[in-house]
Amino acid sequence: MVKKIDKLGFPPLEKHVGLALWQMSELWEKRFGAEMVELGHTYFSEARSNILRFVGPKGVSQASVVKRMGLSKQAVQQLIEELVMDGVVAKKPDPIDRRGRLIVLTQSGLSAMHDANIVKKRIEKEYEKMIGSEKLSNLIEVLQLLSSQILNKS
Repeated sequence: MVKKIDKLGFPPLEKHVGLALWQMSELWEKRFGAEMVELGHTYFSEARSNILRFVGPKGVSQASVVKRMGLSKQAVQQLIEELVMDGVVAKKPDPIDRRGRLIVLTQSGLSAMHDANIVKKRIEKEYEKMIGSEKLSNLIEVLQLLSSQILNKS
């Protein structure tokens, strides 16, 4: 017999750090993506923009992106190909792995990263106005400390 979902009696959501982080992350990403789209970087409203967070100044191996995103090779390949077609990234031979590919930013991608930095700072300034510079600095410090502690454990 199948139970009706409303009869399961789910408890109300309790306040916890995961919920607060998730809600804030969602708000930040929505705002950031919308501002990037306004600046003409339309792919920031799509999943493929998540690839860009892994591409540093020297590029990143495609295998590394697959591992870090936790998606299939095929899914990551498709996202990368879409960014290649839009001229945001290019694929080059990986000097470390002859069979691998290195994903690098094109001039258009570099321009987007420049705009992204401006948008991020603008959002941060608004947060600073809302909660004050000391609280914002403390928040950033605590999040960085927590991240480093977690990463050092793994």
